[in-house]
Amino acid sequence: MDKTESWLKIAADITEISFAENNVASFTIAEKTICLAKIGDHLKAFSASCPHAGGNLCEGFIDKKENIICPVHGYRFSMNTGRDAGGEGYFLKIYKIEQRADGLFIRL
Repeated sequence: MDKTESWLKIAADITEISFAENNVASFTIAEKTICLAKIGDHLKAFSASCPHAGGNLCEGFIDKKENIICPVHGYRFSMNTGRDAGGEGYFLKIYKIEQRADGLFIRL
C-alpha cells in the first residue's frame, strides 16, 4: 500500500448512510466528495466528479453491469475498474470500501 493512503471511518454502520432512490449516497471526507453505491449487499465507492465533463455522478444511475451513468452526457463507468464503457480512455477514481465490526471504512 502507498504510504500516502489510509483507511478512514465513514460510518459506524451502513444504516447511518442515506441512499437516494438511485441507491447512491454522497459524502465528503478529507476534502474529497465521494459517491457510495449500494448494489445488492455490497458497496462501491468512487469519485463524485465525472472524468469526462465534471458531472455529479452521485446523481447518476446504476445499470445492470454495475456501471454508473453520468446524468450530464450519459457516459458509463465501471464501478469495479473505473474504465469508461465507451473505451475513450476516461478513468473514474475507484476507492476500496471495507465493512468491519467497528464500522464502514474507505481507503484514500
